Amino acid sequence: MSMSLYLVKVTPTIGERMQADPELLLQVWGAVDPVEPDIADLDEDEDKLLEDYLGISHILLDKPDRYPWLARALHGTGEVVDFEYGYGPGFIVRADMAAQIVAGLAEEGWWRQGDEVVTVDHAIAAFYAAAADQGRTVIGGIG
Repeated sequence: MSMSLYLVKVTPTIGERMQADPELLLQVWGAVDPVEPDIADLDEDEDKLLEDYLGISHILLDKPDRYPWLARALHGTGEVVDFEYGYGPGFIVRADMAAQIVAGLAEEGWWRQGDEVVTVDHAIAAFYAAAADQGRTVIGGIG
C-alpha cells in the first residue's frame, strides 16, 4: 500500500478559488490539462511537493500527542477543502498558519530555516517555510 502527501502552494487568491471550486485541484495534479494560467504556471519543483506519507506518519502513530506541529503539517489545522485526495478531504493552510507550523516544527526539532534539507520531514518544513515567506497558501491532502 502506498500513501502520499500532496502539497501545493498558491497565491491567496488562487487558494480561495480552489477552496470555492476544488475541482481546480484536478489541474494541479495532472488529472486534467491545466487551462487556468495561474495553475499552468505552477513550478513542479518549487510549488508542489509530493512525499511518502507512510514513511513519516508512523511517527504520529507511535506518539500521537508528542508532535502536534508535525500533525498539523501533515493534516492541516481543520480548515477543509472539499476535494477527495483518496484518504479524506484536502486542507488549506494560509501563510500566517504556515509560519506557525514552521516555528512549531523547529520547536519539535524537525528542521530550522537555514538548515540543509536532507529528509522528508525537512522537505515538508522547508515547503511550509517557503509558503510563509512568499505569503502563499498551502493546499494539501493524503492520497
